[in-house]
Amino acid sequence: MNQQIKIAREVALRADGFYGTAEALGQKAADALGEKKRAQITGLESQANSALKVSDVLDFIKVRTARHEEWRNQGFGIELLQYIETNLRQQRQSICATLAIAEETIVAQEVYLLLIRALIRQVAAHYEFACQLRGTSSHARDA
Repeated sequence: MNQQIKIAREVALRADGFYGTAEALGQKAADALGEKKRAQITGLESQANSALKVSDVLDFIKVRTARHEEWRNQGFGIELLQYIETNLRQQRQSICATLAIAEETIVAQEVYLLLIRALIRQVAAHYEFACQLRGTSSHARDA
């Protein structure tokens, strides 16, 4: 099995492990941003998917948290940033150790970006779902 497939497999396994955290962050995003700020989450997804460096994603989250009160509501931006900087970094280190990848390589950076993308993708899905449930329940009350 080539290295890219091994990396993808390890990242997928780790992503299943942080599903619950992503769900909580998605709910927090829905509570903090509401459904009218969907472009904020879309922008986060776009940044994560196009980033060449981990710092690009971290800086994006820091700027959003500093500029937009919604990202500070309920600690959403800070919690997301901390999770990426601590938990996902540990996950990267574990994957690199498992696959004998040196920590200071481009491959290790790519592993970290793949983990971030998986987390953001899950957070966005949970955000959308939470907003949809809210919209459905408010429409049901109005009827």
